[in-house]
Amino acid sequence: MAHAILSPSGEHRWGACPGAPAMEMDKPNTSSKYADEGTAAHFLASECLTSGVNALAHKNRKIFVGEEITGWGNNIAFCLKEKGSDFEVDADMVRHVQVYLDIVRDYAKSGPLLVEQSLPIDHITGEADAEGTGDAVVLPDGEIIVIDLKYGQGLEVSAEDNGQLKMYALGALKKYEMLGDYKRARLVIVQPRINSQPSEWDISIDDLVVWGEETSKRAKTALIALEFRSNWMGRELQYLVPGEKQCHFCKAKATCPALAAKVAETVGAQFEDITPEHIKEEVTAMANDDAGLLGAMMKSVDLIEDWCTAIRAEVERRLLAGSPVGGYKLVQGKRGNRAWTDAEAAEQMLKGMRLKTELKLEEDPIYTYKLVSPTVIEKLLKEASPKRWARLQPLIGQSEGKPSVAVESDKRPALVRGADQFADVIDAEAFV
Repeated sequence: MAHAILSPSGEHRWGACPGAPAMEMDKPNTSSKYADEGTAAHFLASECLTSGVNALAHKNRKIFVGEEITGWGNNIAFCLKEKGSDFEVDADMVRHVQVYLDIVRDYAKSGPLLVEQSLPIDHITGEADAEGTGDAVVLPDGEIIVIDLKYGQGLEVSAEDNGQLKMYALGALKKYEMLGDYKRARLVIVQPRINSQPSEWDISIDDLVVWGEETSKRAKTALIALEFRSNWMGRELQYLVPGEKQCHFCKAKATCPALAAKVAETVGAQFEDITPEHIKEEVTAMANDDAGLLGAMMKSVDLIEDWCTAIRAEVERRLLAGSPVGGYKLVQGKRGNRAWTDAEAAEQMLKGMRLKTELKLEEDPIYTYKLVSPTVIEKLLKEASPKRWARLQPLIGQSEGKPSVAVESDKRPALVRGADQFADVIDAEAFV
C-alpha cells in the first residue's frame, strides 16, 4: 500500500483547505495514547471478525502498538523491533469492541463481509497507487456498505456526508465493480464509547461519483500546492482556507498565516502584533523562518484566550437566560457517570450478596483500597510524631516539573535541550 498524503481520514481538511497538506508536510508526525488505544481496538476488532470469535476470547491479552507494527504483545518480535505501547484488552475494551462486532455481523447477514480492506483512492486523489483501509465492507446485492470504527470518546462523528467514508465507498466501487451492479452506498460509523447505535447515511452511486469528481478537482489543487510548497513566495494564501473543521486537528495551525490573519481580522485592533497587514508582510519570511512571527503571535495568545473564554461565557449566559444568539442553541450535554442514589442502602445490599465468598475472591470486590498520599500522612505525623515522619522520608519522591514556555524576562534559568529530549513530556493532545 502506498502512503497517501491526501488520505481519506484527512479529506475534511485538504478538501476544504487545499494548502493544508503542504503546510503540514514538514511537521512531525505525533501520536498520543488515545490514538494508539484506538489502533489497539481496531486490531482487536479485526482479529475477532477474521477469526469469528467474540472480544471476550481475548480478554486480558495485551496488544502492542508501535509506529509501524501492531500485534499481540506476547509476540517478542514486535517488542524487539521498535518502541511502542502495550494495551490490555480489559473489560471496557471488550464491551465496546463487542458492540462494533455485533453491528458489523448484523450488516454482514445481507452479503459478503470483507475486513481491513485496502481500497484504491488514486483515481480520486491523483497520487500513484494510493490506497486507504476500510475497517469493514459488506456487499449485498446492488449496494456497498462501508463500516468504520471510531473508538474515540471526545468528538462524536456522523456518517452523514462523511468524506472519509465516501472515499472508501468509491474505492470499494472501483475494486469490486465487477462483482455486481451497485446502485447505492451506505456509510456507517460505529462509535461505541459515545453511542451504542450506529450512525448511518446512504447515497446513490451516481451522486457518489459526482462527489468524487468534485473531490478530484480539490485534490488536484492540493497537489499543486504541494508542488510549490518550497517556494510559495506569498502564493500560499490562495490555497489556505481556515475554518473550524479543517483547522481543528491541523498540525500547522500555529504557523498558518491565513489562520493568523483570520484571527487578527476577527479580534480587531486590540492585537497590534498580529494585524492582518502585519501577517501579510511576514508571509514570505514564514516560508523560510517562522520563529519570529511565532514569537510575535505568542505575545497575544493569553489575551486571545481570555477573549475566547469571555465570548463562550457570554453566549452561554444569554442562552441560559433564554436570549437568542444567532446560530447557536442549548442542548443536553453528555450524561454524567453513574452513582449510587443511596450509598448506604447499596452497601448493605451488596454485603448481603456475599460476593467475596460467592465469587471466590481474595478481597471484597465492593470496596477499593488505596494508600493515602504523603501530604495526608504529613498532616498526621509531622508534628505529632516527628521521628516516625522522618523514617518515611526515604520512601517519598517528587517528580521534576515539566518544561513549560515562559517569556525571556522570567527569572527562572532557560532549559537547553534537544527537541528529541522533549518527546517524553509533550502530549500531542494538548495541541489539538
